[in-house]
Amino acid sequence: MQTIHYPIKGRKIREVITQRTLDMLIAQWENWQQGPGVIGRLHLHSCWGTASVLDRGYQGETVTIHALQMRVVRRLYEQTRNPKWKVMLDSMASHLLYLQDKSGGFIHATAEFEPTFDTRGCPIHFFHPIIALCEYYMWEYADENIKALIPGAVDRQWEWSLTHSWKVGNGFKRPLPFPGWCGVTNQDFVAVGAIVMTMKAFGDLDPKYAQRYEEYGKPTLDYYLSPAYYHEAIGLFERGDGKNFAERTVYYTHILEMLMLIGEAMGDDRLIEVYDNVIDHIFDAVFVHTDGLTYLARGAITDPEDKTFVKGWEYNAIAFDHYVNLMKHMRIYLSRHPSEERSAILERLHDTIAAYVYEDGSIPLGMFNPNPLFSVVTNPDNGWYIEFVMDVLGDDLADPQPVEMPCIHRISGDITWKQKGALWAIEEKGERKYGGFSRFPGGVVSGTEAKPVWGSFDALENPDVIETIDVDDIAKKR
Repeated sequence: MQTIHYPIKGRKIREVITQRTLDMLIAQWENWQQGPGVIGRLHLHSCWGTASVLDRGYQGETVTIHALQMRVVRRLYEQTRNPKWKVMLDSMASHLLYLQDKSGGFIHATAEFEPTFDTRGCPIHFFHPIIALCEYYMWEYADENIKALIPGAVDRQWEWSLTHSWKVGNGFKRPLPFPGWCGVTNQDFVAVGAIVMTMKAFGDLDPKYAQRYEEYGKPTLDYYLSPAYYHEAIGLFERGDGKNFAERTVYYTHILEMLMLIGEAMGDDRLIEVYDNVIDHIFDAVFVHTDGLTYLARGAITDPEDKTFVKGWEYNAIAFDHYVNLMKHMRIYLSRHPSEERSAILERLHDTIAAYVYEDGSIPLGMFNPNPLFSVVTNPDNGWYIEFVMDVLGDDLADPQPVEMPCIHRISGDITWKQKGALWAIEEKGERKYGGFSRFPGGVVSGTEAKPVWGSFDALENPDVIETIDVDDIAKKR
């Protein structure tokens, strides 16, 4: 039995990320596979501290994650040419079509609020699958029969979205007094990105896709880039569902992705300038904790009236597994704006990731959360993280091979995560609170006496690896 304490300082990312890392992550995908092209997970939201899905007994799919996973599978096929991955991607595209309700919206579009079998949800969740379907449609290896169904599905979703959420707003702004869907920056950027993707995919077929951009997408974009939402001096966007509430750092993952997508597709240099300015100020969120490692703050504290400076930073409840996507954009920025000082900062962020790569290849969901659950539970299916691993491997990437996964006990505070194969459990002070069999969407059970739908929790009691996460309370340290 091996005992490991984290963080392991001094490790370098290329020492930690190997082909075996990718093999283990994909093996865990397969432990969570619940159907052709369907991969489940625990939908825990580390930024907002939401874990209520456990009490609803659900560990199945949600469309936003499904859409991000499709990029990984596409890349696996393109780099390995293993037909297994093409079959899987075809299945994933087909399944997205299956998840479209007859109304035009998507079921399973609420992430941490799953399971939902109606079309409730917010723009980021029900527009991400449109981007994924368009990307599949334009893929040179796409199945022609699946492709034939996509334009109609996109049009039905569009008509549904106009009645479901155009200018509906949110609890802070309802109805929305300006162009947009929900009034939250990262979400409405994804909606505009989806419109632009339909133009790329189907623009030659019908001028209506360009008209949608002119009538809905461009006015929305223009408003969000106005001083009402975009604070150019500090490179931050107002979030929009609260007063004096800047977007949290991790949500720039979505904003930057969409700025790049829209800017490149539309040839809009203005968006590339905004993209660069946002990343320029992402570096402002960097801090060194008392553990000596470098992190990105949860979010900025701004003045209610004067948006030319940042008053301070929030440090708790960091969504750690989003870092890798932000770091990708920081690398892109530095390729255009070289800086030895900032390259060193980015290297230190890589060192922080390396310090927290667990023995099964995964990384924590969150860090410095009052609930240690978010440090011990991971989502190995995180598409951004797997893309990061693939980027590190580069040309050395090989087709993932089956591996025998160790039995893991991972401890932080009073919480212990146990996993072996498709069985998992969460214990608090030594008593099982939740457990599950990952191949079944409704396979979460509660309480010490509950049994899994398949197998026995006894299989979790002989660990190969015991991992302890030594995370200080950052609120008390700063």
